[in-house]
Amino acid sequence: MPSKIDIEFLRDQIIGNSYCFQTPFGKRLLTYADYTASGRSLKFIENYLIKIQAYYANTHTEDDASGRSMTRLLHLAEASIKRNLNASENCYLIPVGTGATGAIGRLQQILGVYIPPATRARLTKIVETVRVTNPTSAEVLAELETEYRFNMPVVFIGPYEHHSNDISWREGYAEVVEIDLQADGQIDLQDLETKLQSPQYQNRMKIGSFSAASNVTGIISPVYEIARILHRHDTLACFDFAASAPYVDIDMNRDEECYFDAVFISPHKFIGGPGSSGLLVVNKRVYNPDLSPTHPAGGTVRYVSAQGYDFHLDPEERERAGTPGILQVLKASLALEIKSEIGVDQIEAKEKLFTQQAVQRLEKNPNIQILGNPHAPERIGIFSIMIRHGEKYLHSRFATSLLNDLFGIQTRAGCVCAAPYGHRLLGISPEKSDQLRQVISRGIECVKPGWLRFNFHFVFSQDDFEFICKAVEFVADFGYLFLPEYNLNFASGGWLHNSIDKDDDYQNAEFGVSQALHEKLGDCFHENPLHRRQEYDHYFAVAKAQVKALMSAPIPQYGKLNDPEAEALRWFEFVEGE
Repeated sequence: MPSKIDIEFLRDQIIGNSYCFQTPFGKRLLTYADYTASGRSLKFIENYLIKIQAYYANTHTEDDASGRSMTRLLHLAEASIKRNLNASENCYLIPVGTGATGAIGRLQQILGVYIPPATRARLTKIVETVRVTNPTSAEVLAELETEYRFNMPVVFIGPYEHHSNDISWREGYAEVVEIDLQADGQIDLQDLETKLQSPQYQNRMKIGSFSAASNVTGIISPVYEIARILHRHDTLACFDFAASAPYVDIDMNRDEECYFDAVFISPHKFIGGPGSSGLLVVNKRVYNPDLSPTHPAGGTVRYVSAQGYDFHLDPEERERAGTPGILQVLKASLALEIKSEIGVDQIEAKEKLFTQQAVQRLEKNPNIQILGNPHAPERIGIFSIMIRHGEKYLHSRFATSLLNDLFGIQTRAGCVCAAPYGHRLLGISPEKSDQLRQVISRGIECVKPGWLRFNFHFVFSQDDFEFICKAVEFVADFGYLFLPEYNLNFASGGWLHNSIDKDDDYQNAEFGVSQALHEKLGDCFHENPLHRRQEYDHYFAVAKAQVKALMSAPIPQYGKLNDPEAEALRWFEFVEGE
């Protein structure tokens, strides 16, 4: 093992480097281009965590060797996370859930924004009962409603939020205000300034919660400038780093004006991070220690009797209900440390090079429509595209299936949990959106708009980069020829090759103890290396032979959806199955 980590070492350490799977066109080497959704595991990290499990114990056990050892490791891991975020002096670290979604939810609980749906329904029922049974209460209820509205927190969100940083606020005790999008794809900082100064939001708790980067277009938000503006108007500055944390610097305390009040991080998206916990890092001034913990339970109390109980004074202990995700936090810490070892400068340089090269290539293809502003000066290597075919497009889930089957490339199709932003990118009017909603509610999911997303990760070799670009270009040029080879599931929107039974995933995946008994640890960590470039060349040879055969086949007639309203909304071509 080397004493210093570099990109080549990480690439070689990825579990699954030689993993092959069966497709309708033969076995394919898995090429992973969906790091925006999840990272990949590393052999040396998994080996280390397996070794640690020899003395694994609950950190609530403090008086034996295993408990003391695990408690020390957990504290070291938490301290390392704080160091890597410049959060050691004035921030609390709260591991929660499995990603940024859980972290956002925990902050909403801390701030008093989250209301459980059942509680909301119960309170609404009580108010309505009083209103109906006691006519004289109308004036009091009206006054209460006024106070309720007057004291409601205001949450300012950006124009390209993930659903987790949008819908959850809308469902809470808050008024949500969206900031406009500029023509160049950036957040409109002037609009933010204007709305923060609006008289209707004065004397109310104000919270800014913005994506640090779009998980659709990769555009990076000017988070430190946004924080400066928010603080100038007495507004909390919170940022969702789910999409960008593996690639950019995160400084909780840049200076006295542009510090962060809270950040949400998904370490599972880091290289080496799958299986780690979500992280909420919050400035101490945000947390009110006079309130009970958000989830009172074992681990949050220092004394309990039948007559009463006292909570821990340390907020990090108060917010750690039950047994913590010990291994999950250790892995999160290791993932952040790997990023630090490689260095953000090197990561950004590699991604910028890939991004520039990809834009130059893909923009030349008339069938490829890159969503957003591909020339944004600050962006990460995420690409979302539509593939034109005639007056319509190839369905994004068809394109993803074809990349998987022909080339083994793993990508993502759909709206990637950013539907409001997608409406803008695709030019979907409110009227058309309502029509889509009605058709989809009838069980015709195939008309749901979406795109094909992939990203160029800093661990990629130049061969990997060239292969992915070339495969995307191939699907853009010849993908339509394969439409007769695939069946569309109108209800789900999924596409399967004609040779695959709809109830068979053709991987014959099984799970259970009996399968575990037949696996050897070395099967995961000691892989037979494959010559990737030779594999890539072979896949293209097969794909070109398929195209040659399909070009000589009769020209297919494209189908129509039976539902007239769905047909009017159809944006893609398909061929009726036999």
